[in-house]
Amino acid sequence: MAGVSVVIGLLFWAALYFSRKRIVVLKRSHGTDQVTLQLSRIADALERIANHPADRAIAAASRRQLQAQPPPRRESQGVAYSMFGR
Repeated sequence: MAGVSVVIGLLFWAALYFSRKRIVVLKRSHGTDQVTLQLSRIADALERIANHPADRAIAAASRRQLQAQPPPRRESQGVAYSMFGR
């Protein structure tokens, strides 16, 4: 079992080592900065659109919770946390 693992590891290493690597490097320019800005704006808009259903669901649940709970009423008319215990 260990021998099979070693052989597979060596094959994987050889495939990575002898493969042709193509690296593309884009230098910073006004065009790439503009593309980055526009992609950022698109991503922000998509996140806002995606979060709308969750925002509506949270708002509806909080409205239902507020409507279901009656306002709190005190049962006793005594002084709260009195040192005499009345």
